[in-house]
Amino acid sequence: MHFPWLRPAPLLGTLLLTAVTARAQDDPIKYGKVEASHFDAKQYHNIEGAPAVVLCDYGTSRVVGGKDGFQVVFDRVTRVLVLNKAGYDEATVQIPLYHREGNEEKLSNLRGCTYNLVGGKLEKQPLDTKDPKAVFTEKADDNVNVRKFTLPGVREGSILEYAYTIKSDFVFNLQDWRFQRDIPVEWSEYRAVLPSFYQYKQIPHGFLPYAVKDFNIVPYSTSYRESKEDHYGRTGAEDVTHLTTKAVSCRWAMQHVPAFRDEPFMTTARDYIAGIDFELDIVQFDANHPRPVTSTWEKINQDLLKEEDFGLWLSSRSPLTAQAEALATAYPDPTARAAAVVTLVQRAVRYNGEERRYASQPVRRVLDQQRGNSAEVNLLLVRSLRDAGLAEAAPVLVSTRRHGRVQTEVPLLSQFNYVVAQVPLGNGQQLLLDATEPTAAAGTLPSRCLNGQGRLIGKEGRWVSLTPSQKFMRVTNARLSLDAQGQLQGTMHREYAGYAALAERNQLAEHGEKAYLTALQQQYADWQLKRSALQQTEVLDKPLVLDVDLVLPAAGTAADRLYVPVMQFFTERQNPFQNDARTFPVDFGTLREDITSVVVTLPKGYAVEELPKSAVLDLPGGQGRYSFEAVLRDNVLYFNSRLQLRKTEYQPSEYAALRELFTRSVAKHTEPLVLRRTP
Repeated sequence: MHFPWLRPAPLLGTLLLTAVTARAQDDPIKYGKVEASHFDAKQYHNIEGAPAVVLCDYGTSRVVGGKDGFQVVFDRVTRVLVLNKAGYDEATVQIPLYHREGNEEKLSNLRGCTYNLVGGKLEKQPLDTKDPKAVFTEKADDNVNVRKFTLPGVREGSILEYAYTIKSDFVFNLQDWRFQRDIPVEWSEYRAVLPSFYQYKQIPHGFLPYAVKDFNIVPYSTSYRESKEDHYGRTGAEDVTHLTTKAVSCRWAMQHVPAFRDEPFMTTARDYIAGIDFELDIVQFDANHPRPVTSTWEKINQDLLKEEDFGLWLSSRSPLTAQAEALATAYPDPTARAAAVVTLVQRAVRYNGEERRYASQPVRRVLDQQRGNSAEVNLLLVRSLRDAGLAEAAPVLVSTRRHGRVQTEVPLLSQFNYVVAQVPLGNGQQLLLDATEPTAAAGTLPSRCLNGQGRLIGKEGRWVSLTPSQKFMRVTNARLSLDAQGQLQGTMHREYAGYAALAERNQLAEHGEKAYLTALQQQYADWQLKRSALQQTEVLDKPLVLDVDLVLPAAGTAADRLYVPVMQFFTERQNPFQNDARTFPVDFGTLREDITSVVVTLPKGYAVEELPKSAVLDLPGGQGRYSFEAVLRDNVLYFNSRLQLRKTEYQPSEYAALRELFTRSVAKHTEPLVLRRTP
């Protein structure tokens, strides 16, 4: 959005600072205005089991004139009700303050107080801001210090309140806002007045609805000072410039916000916690000459190709070049050749566990040390693929699942923390490769990389889908005999394919085969393992195979009726989706399929009284299915179940159906086979 109304007017004299905004309504909270009625927890929402609840969190940001430029002034007032002892942690507050090249954000007007209702009277215990034990600073990293304080006198039922101001010369660093926390929030509101000469991109997070979302054009004026130097370079008087223009008055608010909780099958919490970030996009002091501040994907692509630790790292020969060149003749097929190059790199360099988008040392040092970060390993892979005749191999920037989703409309290099390799195969096909994980077959990215899209860096940069063609697949076949006491005995053959195989091979690599099989026994405590064997552990393009001879002891002695939950012994016993509702997507990363077939030979002297009924359950739109059948033929029972998830991601609106699919499948597997003794 552009604003052509800017009118600069130079002034002399003292600094004049005014900002006029249209106020739709009063501030939702005033510091120090705590009332006895605020202590009644029954009026608040989503507090069951919560240690505390935020009654109100209110922040404002405005851009004002300063010395030799502008600054952002951020004010915040927060009020919290402590519900039990677990909520005492809310009394400790951390305020990050950014600094760079001698400039730093400044904290001022810090206030805090603990309120307790004693005998119907309000007691106050203020924060002593001059006590170094109560308020102190710690270093977080090279650019961030954290100011910490702990409010005194906290107890169950206390109300905690604090307020502060941050003044920042970093106008690109407009304060972001989080509406959601790990405790429920009654009301969270953020307002910002953004003048026309600074235009910010708004980057929302989360999936919760706004209670308020307003934008209005309002008058705006401010003044800033510019230092002057005389002919001798001495700083003398200051010029004051007065600016009058328009601004956007923004207001966002959420109410009755539930506490954020980790759920199964998600990326990082940062992707889902409701909030809003800002990125300075355009500076425009002249209506006809906007100056872009943020980059573009095209420029990022060009810059990376010139970077010494990225594009130029790929340009020189490496000690692996000769070996890679020899693979071009040995492997005419491009896919097989690419797999051979992955093996070559893995034999030369091991991944050190550091997720990086840049190399941090020269290629020869990486090979000398035989260790490297993700960029070093996979940039070496790209270099070696090209040496092997796969000239169009290119690096792909990736954000791992724990780093967060990439917002493709926001050209920021900081969104990425990882690199993989891509080889085009023709006919629109591609091969994505990663040499960091020796347990993964060539063309199978590590699970941590299955996160939306990556950005290919090359002559023509573009987006690349990271969704794999391989499924997370498990196939179980068991053949059992049931005796008159209800004991099952037989064999189980299980195959892990695709990403299920990768997960199991990673466990094997980490713990060893003995510990792996011990953990299997602990996982299936009902089983008595007589023999167990793993096959194809290192044949990465084949399923991992587990063969087991097992006994499932009877619960008691022979009886007139036997109740045997056959399928329960071989399938998942708990629904991973325990919560009734979910406010963000279920992200599996892959398609999933679980097939279980069990054959049971029945004992003499017993007949089937009741079989679990067959069932077929479909998700709306055919996006998933569960099927089950039980068939009796000649005194032999055949049980078959199949769970298919045909999407990698399910939206919150689809959660209820997905959860029900899992609930019914688990319930079906617990239904027992009922046998009765025959005369």
